[in-house]
Amino acid sequence: MCDDLMPSLKLRLTVEEFHRLPRHPAYKYEYLRGEAQLTPRPKHYHALLELKADALPSLGGAEPEVDLRRIGVGDRDGLERLFAGAFQRYQPFASLDDQALKEAARTCLDRTLTGGDGPWIEQASFLAVGEDKKRPVGAIFVTLLPEGPPDDYDSYYWSGPPPANCIALRLGRPHLTWIFVGPLHAHQGIGTALLAGSVRELVALSYTQLASTFLLGNESSMLWHWRHGFQLQAFPGPQPRTRQRGQKG
Repeated sequence: MCDDLMPSLKLRLTVEEFHRLPRHPAYKYEYLRGEAQLTPRPKHYHALLELKADALPSLGGAEPEVDLRRIGVGDRDGLERLFAGAFQRYQPFASLDDQALKEAARTCLDRTLTGGDGPWIEQASFLAVGEDKKRPVGAIFVTLLPEGPPDDYDSYYWSGPPPANCIALRLGRPHLTWIFVGPLHAHQGIGTALLAGSVRELVALSYTQLASTFLLGNESSMLWHWRHGFQLQAFPGPQPRTRQRGQKG
């Protein structure tokens, strides 16, 4: 899950200052020779949503004033800016400067759009646009992963090239790879609207489950998944460090 974006950090601190440092579960904290040493130690949790017509809760009032449309090639620049703005305060992106964050946004989206996160299910991926029908305010990307036990890491990576017609044959399990809303439009039901659009398409495609992944320590993401009916899966244990970098579960 983009773990390679999380740098190791060394800070010259007194031991008293070290003990007052706020802790993030995605890092290991050590104090050696007058330095605080923070080493990435991310843990990813997986969740499953059973897909059915009534899988999602009500929006609870008026629906957000946005339209959903399919993501197109011309949306790339707007999506990169939206991605960077939405994730700038969350690991693994929070430690990056502005330029590195922009590059990370481009790399992550390029990988998804070119099949690096599994075949992209375009029918179930949407862009939310504001009242002007042009400005993107949110997006959701759904990809396809091999089907298997949800507490097994091998269920989140293709061991080889996926079959060319895997989506048409309804192979594998859809995975909520990215969902993000711009900070100025957060908490307005746009994420729920995007998820609802994807669920409708996946049900129409005869899929029965949607998997998702989030980083331990991102409490807002955990709460969002819970509110929308996802069931947390058993933690599968430490991720092998030899797994190829650049892949996302």
